[in-house]
Amino acid sequence: MVGKKYNNSESKTKEFKSQMLNYEINFNEGIDVNKFDIDTTYLKDDQRTKINSLLNDYKHIFAKDKYDVGQVKNYEAFIDLQVEKYCSKRPYRCSLDDREEIEKQIGQLLKKELIEESYSPFAAPVTLAFKRDEGKKSRLCIDFRDLNKIIVPQPQPFPLIEDLMVKTINCKYFTTLDINSAFWSIPLRISDREKTGFVTQEGHYQWTCLPFGLKTSPAIFQRILTNIIRKHNLSNYVMNYIDDILVFSKTFDDHMNHLSKLLNAISEEGFRLKLTKCKFAAQSTKFLGHLIKGNTITPLKDNLKSIAEFPAPQNKKQIRQFLGKVNFYNKYIPNATIILDPLHNLLRKNINYDWSADCEKAFQTIKSILCSAPVLAIFDREAPTFIYTDASIKGIGSILKQTQKCGEIKPVAYFSKKLNESQKKKKAIFLECLAIKESLKFWQHWLIGNSFTIYTDHKPLENLNIKNRTDDELGDMTHYLSQYNFVIKYNPGRNNTEADCLSRNPVYESHENEEDNLKTINIVKIEEILDDQNKNPNIKNKHGFIRENDIYYKWNNKKKKIILSEDYSKVLIKKVHEHFCHIGINQIESKIRPFYTAPNLLDNIKLICRQCEVCIKNKTRLNRKYGLMSQLGPAEKPFQIMSIDTVGGFGGNRSSKKYLHLLMDHFTRYAYISCSKTQLAKDYIKLIDKVITDNEVEILLSDQYPALNSKEFKEYLNNHSIDLIFTAVDAPFSNGHNERLNQTLVNRIRCTLNSKKKEHLGQP
Repeated sequence: MVGKKYNNSESKTKEFKSQMLNYEINFNEGIDVNKFDIDTTYLKDDQRTKINSLLNDYKHIFAKDKYDVGQVKNYEAFIDLQVEKYCSKRPYRCSLDDREEIEKQIGQLLKKELIEESYSPFAAPVTLAFKRDEGKKSRLCIDFRDLNKIIVPQPQPFPLIEDLMVKTINCKYFTTLDINSAFWSIPLRISDREKTGFVTQEGHYQWTCLPFGLKTSPAIFQRILTNIIRKHNLSNYVMNYIDDILVFSKTFDDHMNHLSKLLNAISEEGFRLKLTKCKFAAQSTKFLGHLIKGNTITPLKDNLKSIAEFPAPQNKKQIRQFLGKVNFYNKYIPNATIILDPLHNLLRKNINYDWSADCEKAFQTIKSILCSAPVLAIFDREAPTFIYTDASIKGIGSILKQTQKCGEIKPVAYFSKKLNESQKKKKAIFLECLAIKESLKFWQHWLIGNSFTIYTDHKPLENLNIKNRTDDELGDMTHYLSQYNFVIKYNPGRNNTEADCLSRNPVYESHENEEDNLKTINIVKIEEILDDQNKNPNIKNKHGFIRENDIYYKWNNKKKKIILSEDYSKVLIKKVHEHFCHIGINQIESKIRPFYTAPNLLDNIKLICRQCEVCIKNKTRLNRKYGLMSQLGPAEKPFQIMSIDTVGGFGGNRSSKKYLHLLMDHFTRYAYISCSKTQLAKDYIKLIDKVITDNEVEILLSDQYPALNSKEFKEYLNNHSIDLIFTAVDAPFSNGHNERLNQTLVNRIRCTLNSKKKEHLGQP
């Protein structure tokens, strides 16, 4: 909605828009719609043929790149505010590279009409966030934090794993589809467009579609896509979680029929799919944080691991931390005093710390009780939800609790994670915010679409009252949190002992339970690793290797990594490279090194990436190309090739001549010399005039000094049909004749001036 015009002339706006539209979308980042390269090796030949035929019929619904977005028909998003209030901020400062990338993406969004120019009183600042699959800051983010505070929530039920368990009974085939740039597919009500106004360093814009970053965007998209599935009578075999769609069937023929109907509905409604994130007719798949296979649904994340693998206390301080957590649930633990007596005894005065068998038994008994009823409750989407978080120098921890029907608050799940070395160096506010973000990511399938409360013992985080973009990492985290509907409340440290205990005794490694890492680990099978290690007898006899579950590991940088042979590591590298859509060297290394070790690993990664035929043909950013080795000359006649150079530093001794200019013939080695006060183009022209009066010079070799590269000097050479060739940058040896002459001549001058006879140059 266009309001009153405040600033900028109309002509400047049109000129800027035309400049932005000159940015072209790089379709090489997407797919070739005429060639579908999907992995269906797990299917039979006839099944693979049917899948490929079906996809060929619907190839028009697969996006070419992230800006290839459809538009949903008969639906639109709306934004209602709790108060009539404008949200306006200045643009964030950014580097020149980031600014160029922002304006480039703005140009693409304008070209696709996903945004439009605005004169709205609303103005949210823009920033770039790190995008994992590209390995750089390239994700355009709008900081809608102020707007999100006054938006009216739009509650929407999300799918439950219990419903999925019922619907997928006896199903054997699963397809997962991902909608490309999903939110942009939903048109935004015209009267609400001004509320999405945002500013960059160059202009003011507003969205014509549902933007990312709004608190209500997930719920709006979930409602619209669910209604579309219901409208086309697909609910019996299709389920969606925001932009992820799952199709499940009992037989392959049924699956083809179901998939055909869904693709037809997607085509009619105007969506676009992202091919690289789609998987067709698989025997197992991941959905809602679970692995679905046959009649089994297994959680990908263990919500009790942080307690089940809680390390045994090593000193009295750690015992106090553990008992402080347990004290919250003493009323649910029968005979708690008797069970915990061996641990309390260790805290008495004049008692040496001795972790006995009785202590271990008590410790394991209490952990078992904490992970079962009556202490532990089952998650209920309708119950009030609370998350208690904490961070320490070792790790982060959190507990998800819910109010039960009886009014008591009970824990539902636990989470703790170790910090990596770089995170340990961060400020307290970063670590506390990281604890919130990682907890929400861990339980996101429960939390998206629900309202909940977070308790932290870091006062500045209350209600996310953080200064604008105090640093990039903190700003990126707060932007991620904006998609959830929650409030943060301050909880003093003395009341937050449970989360504090988990953060000081973290279980998950810093890289564990990340979706990309799970994909990397699952690319190869255990049987393949065992077979590779059995073929290598040196592994079994090597000192320092560890064997667990028949697999050999090696400690590397304080991490336990699976040992692979060089030949099999090449197989793994190629699989990772192709599975993640031909990622580059650094990304492949980051996905393999945390889990595997092999000889010459980095060298083989570089080799496979540089020899990949698909990358060579399709990637726009190739390695730097070096010129071929070449040789100038030798000259075959006088004045065919000449080189020019200058030696400075001759001022003084009552002489104003500072520079010595030398023009040398490569055939005769004869040199023409002149002196001057300056190094201007006219000085070089004057020297060359001495030669070309009676001779024809064909080629002139020089360095890239500004006067020799000037327009005046080049025009002079062009008028006399002389070709100018420059030496390589920082490579004076490429004009060796002149350099050797310079050295000899300077030495002779120095010797003459410093000789006892004080003879002058040119005299005997």
